[in-house]
Amino acid sequence: MLLSQLAFAQPSDGCGAAPPSDPPSSLTLDGQERALISVIPEDYDPDTTHKLIFAFHGRTNSNAQVRSYYRLEHGDPSDTIFIYPSGTKDNSGRYSWWQRGDTADALRDYALFDALHERFTGEYCIDLESVFVVGHSLGATFANSLACARGDSIRAAVTLGGGVVRGQCRGRVAAMVLHNPKDNLVSIKEGERARDSYLAQDGLSDTAIEFEPRDFNCRLYGPTDAKYPVLWCPHGKDYNGRGKFYPHTWPPDAGQAVMAFLRGLPEL
Repeated sequence: MLLSQLAFAQPSDGCGAAPPSDPPSSLTLDGQERALISVIPEDYDPDTTHKLIFAFHGRTNSNAQVRSYYRLEHGDPSDTIFIYPSGTKDNSGRYSWWQRGDTADALRDYALFDALHERFTGEYCIDLESVFVVGHSLGATFANSLACARGDSIRAAVTLGGGVVRGQCRGRVAAMVLHNPKDNLVSIKEGERARDSYLAQDGLSDTAIEFEPRDFNCRLYGPTDAKYPVLWCPHGKDYNGRGKFYPHTWPPDAGQAVMAFLRGLPEL
């Protein structure tokens, strides 16, 4: 397909160029090497635009672990590039995406997103209107915060069990916010704050209707054909894949719901 024939896409600088021989596995930022997992389709075509998904892990699970349980790649989506960055560990051995004293508009790893966005859109053929962020727990809080601070570069966000550090938002961002009301690690009030942040960012009212996926108890804010809808899903999936009561879990079918939401968004 010729670049001039691409429909409903804003091709990045990497379109038409030969990609790196190996998928990037790290990036140096401020003198520190940051590990990442990048997943490039086996049949990658530099003349076809691709979706780009950043998936952020939480405080205790690595990027490899969330790649396994997010299940975003289920079905082998050949039109999508996935990036699983790695946060940095603090003195307790837990991961973080920012550090004490950071302002809401300048969390430390906003710069990591900026650098990765620049690299991948420069080296691969990306639809600049199909850049998404996904996160769970602390990764959800970071993704929600990033969607505010970098909303002019992000088409949509899907998060589960997180809050938001809200500064000055840019642009509008479609969102699917999932949160279990029984979550005893991250209060449902944090999820509601994230939802309300998106409503304010997108200029939507607080009126909602029942919507798919109904097994996640979702409510849609905005018209059914809105370009920037907000989907609020206070789900009741209380058990993890091993049958243990853990309402902070990422349900086994969440990855499928995430990809269905992102693929169902209207073209800009």
